[in-house]
Order: sequence, then structure tokens, then C-alpha cells
Amino acid sequence: MSGASPAVVFDFGGVLISAISSKFPTLAAQLDIPLEDTVELFLGPMFESGDHPWHRCERGELAVADLQPLVAAIASERGLTLRGDEMEFLFRPMYEYHQNVLDRIRKLRADGIATALLTNSVREYRPILESELDFDEFFDVVVDSSEVGMRKPEPRIFEFTAAALGVPHEAVIYLDDFAGNIAGAERMGWTTIHVSDPTAALTELDRKLALAVGDTEEDS
Repeated sequence: MSGASPAVVFDFGGVLISAISSKFPTLAAQLDIPLEDTVELFLGPMFESGDHPWHRCERGELAVADLQPLVAAIASERGLTLRGDEMEFLFRPMYEYHQNVLDRIRKLRADGIATALLTNSVREYRPILESELDFDEFFDVVVDSSEVGMRKPEPRIFEFTAAALGVPHEAVIYLDDFAGNIAGAERMGWTTIHVSDPTAALTELDRKLALAVGDTEEDS
């Protein structure tokens, strides 16, 4: 890690709240296809960002209402028939906030460490998010894919976030639950924590921060 003061960047789903991935076993059972194929059908390829409807919606190019028929057409090409309510199911509020993560973000800011939210999201969700979370309390920078017109794992969104924080890539510690986003961040030189258990991830964050702060003190 560089001699610059560290900054910590958080994904939203799966890090601040329970993961959307918990819904996919239900869809896989309905379609009678493997779980991995189900995720790819609805969310598109994990390790790239392209023209899949979900990707376009997260870049703000499509409305949520456009998704169901477009994904249904992809499913039809694969010999699958959707019920018609899959997108409503995916966007139905069925999550809880990880309070220990929010508490840790508060402490980071109290300790003078810059924080950011970097989320692949959709335009329709932003008002809900703002009604539930006081951005100013938790983050110095908020990067919403649907607002900036780019999404993880595109290199440019990591460039944008680091620039907004005013730190080099090597100073960023990043928490995300999607392997594709982790891979994209690592290609930019970010230090990453792949989140499956938020409590374990916070323990790993403490370890990486201690190393980063130590490096900063040695270079000062």
C-alpha cells in the first residue's frame, strides 16, 4: 500500500445490507436451472460490463420497468419461460442493514479516515436509499452507477471514485460481495476484502487498516 492515508470504500448490497444473491435460489428452483446460470440470466456476466439489460439499467440507460420483457426475451432464446414477476421479486424490499458495518463506518470517520459508498444501483432506488441512510453521516463520497453512467467492474468507475476521494488507488481498501467487482478493483491496485460474512470482513478491515496506517507512519 502507498504512503498516502488510507480510504475505505464500501459496496452497498451484501455489505451494508443483506445480499440480493439470497433471492436467486428461489428463481433457480422455479426455472429448474443451475444457480450460476440463473444469476447470469438476470444480472448478466459478473466479470464484465456490457449490454445486458441489468448492466444498462445500472448505468442509468434503462428504467427498471424495461427489465422484465428484455430479460424474458433472453430467457426465451435459451428455451426458458419466465413467470413475469421475477424483477418485481428481485426489487422487493427483503433486506436488513448490517448495524455493525454502519457502526464501523461511523468510527472510521471519527478517526479521520475517508469513506465512500460505491454502488451499482438503479435510478428508481436512489430516493429509497436516501430516505433510509444519511449519506453525510457515513460517507465523504457517494458514487452511484446509475448517476455517473458507469458501473463496476468497469475501470473508469474505480478511477472516478479514487479521484473523488483524492487518493491514489494503492491507498484504497474496498469491501464488496461480488467476485467480479473485487477482481475489477484489484486490477486498479485497490486492496480488497471479499465479503461473505460482514463480521469477519470487519476483522479483516481492521487488520488491513493497521498495516496501512503503519506504512503511512513509516513513510512520514
